[in-house]
Amino acid sequence: MKTIAAISTPDAAGGIAMIRISGAESIRIADEIFTAANHVKVSEMRGYTCAYGTVSENGEQLDDVVLTVFRAPHSYTGEDTVEITCHGGIYLTKRILMAIYLHGAEPAAAGEFTKRAFLNGKLTLSQAEAVMDVIQADGDAALRQANYVKAGKLGREMQQISDVLVDLMSAFAYWLDDAEECPPELERSGLIEKLHGIESQLRDMSSRYQDGLVLRSGIRTVLLGKPNAGKSSVMNWLCGTNRSIVTDIAGTTRDVVTEQVKIGAFTLLLSDTAGLRDTDNAIESIGISQAYQALDTADLVLYVVDASIGMTDDDYEMIRRCADRRLILLWNKTDLSESDPPQLSVLCLTLSAIQEQSTDRLEQMLRECFALTETTCAAPLNERQNLLILRAAEAISVAVAAAASSDELDMIYADLEQAASYLRDFDGGEVTDDVIDGVFSKFCVGK
Repeated sequence: MKTIAAISTPDAAGGIAMIRISGAESIRIADEIFTAANHVKVSEMRGYTCAYGTVSENGEQLDDVVLTVFRAPHSYTGEDTVEITCHGGIYLTKRILMAIYLHGAEPAAAGEFTKRAFLNGKLTLSQAEAVMDVIQADGDAALRQANYVKAGKLGREMQQISDVLVDLMSAFAYWLDDAEECPPELERSGLIEKLHGIESQLRDMSSRYQDGLVLRSGIRTVLLGKPNAGKSSVMNWLCGTNRSIVTDIAGTTRDVVTEQVKIGAFTLLLSDTAGLRDTDNAIESIGISQAYQALDTADLVLYVVDASIGMTDDDYEMIRRCADRRLILLWNKTDLSESDPPQLSVLCLTLSAIQEQSTDRLEQMLRECFALTETTCAAPLNERQNLLILRAAEAISVAVAAAASSDELDMIYADLEQAASYLRDFDGGEVTDDVIDGVFSKFCVGK
């Protein structure tokens, strides 16, 4: 396999940059361009050791660097690997990289280092996919989920289910060889119960996918409420700036104002909308229509109520309409009223948005809404993983239906085998080269 090299830090000027070389020729190439201050050759260095020195090409010193050696198989890729940390000039790093190419390395393709880690058994396919999610995480919740998968937690869950299916398939194989004796594992009612449990477990895993997607890409959040309830003040409080116009005139917000805000571990894709009411104003009507459209795609609703007025029939109706959404009631303007919020089966935060400073209480409620972040449950990170889980669940569902009918039990074997095949594909057991190439094509060069 060819020796590859690439810059593994962003293509921008900085304090330092790092260039990675991986493959059988990496030590030789490093020996030819690097001179250690202590005159030790790279080929004499042990794995996990560093040396300070200079990189030169054709007798010209390019930079003083720190070089680190990783010996196969104890490296990220499983191959001999050299990492050169130099000053972070764009031109400089490219000059050093070109020197590496001139001595025999080839440019690394997107994700090729991690692809080699997978092919060399250093990472499973799901762990490799999680690497990019770790890189792209923009909050604690997203990072936590990516690290669960990168640590192999989700893969182990899939393996445990696969092991149960293999045990059942072994029992079937034994029974088919000796039809006079049916193993206790294949007793019909117990078998149905076990398969139901597996299907439920798989569908629960799939249900985490949408929650995990929300945490990674941002929670689509809509601010709703009647005119003058204080939605724009809430928007400005969460943004930490005057993002929306605030007046005492009802109907000031006519359009949907959007902003990305960080609330502790969470990223909210926040939309401030027009106040919900009947109106003859054509422009305001358009804004209200857009508010309902924002609701249709929202992951979370922050419903704002003016505490000095209290809940109206329209407010109760809107909360009922949001029954299929995560919702937090914001009992606003408590500086104008000491009234208590109504007893509803929703989370309720009392506040005065124009005086509020901290978002800690709101973050705690977000943690309650998105309980996934408080567990050690890992979620599928992408459509490939989720689709395999759903296909395995469907195969188990077919097996359950067959077991519950008068069909011969031996017909179930093929369904269990199909489900187990999908689970093996999850971590790359039986995937095609096209699938592998598709996974790593989404990576950045240098990773």
